[in-house]
Amino acid sequence: MTEKTIFIRCSHQTNELLDKIRKAEMPPRSRNSQIIYLIHKEAERLGIEADVKAEPVQEPVKETVESEPIKSGLGGLAERVKRENLR
Repeated sequence: MTEKTIFIRCSHQTNELLDKIRKAEMPPRSRNSQIIYLIHKEAERLGIEADVKAEPVQEPVKETVESEPIKSGLGGLAERVKRENLR
C-alpha cells in the first residue's frame, strides 16, 4: 500500500484538545499516529469502511553482475589500458 501524507494546521486550542484526548485514552505515539488512530476510531464508531483495492506488491528486481577477478598492480593497470584502447 502506498502511504499518503496528511498535513494539518490547527489552532492552539485544537492542539491542546488533541493532547488531552491523547492523555486520556491513547498510547504514546507521534501526532500523525494519534490523528490516524482517531480517524479510524471515528470511522469504526460510524460503521464506515474505506473502499480500498489491494495494490500488487512488486518484488525488487535482482540483478546479477558477473565480474572478472580484479587484477592489481601493474598487471591490472595493463589490462585496464588494453581494454580502454579496444573501445
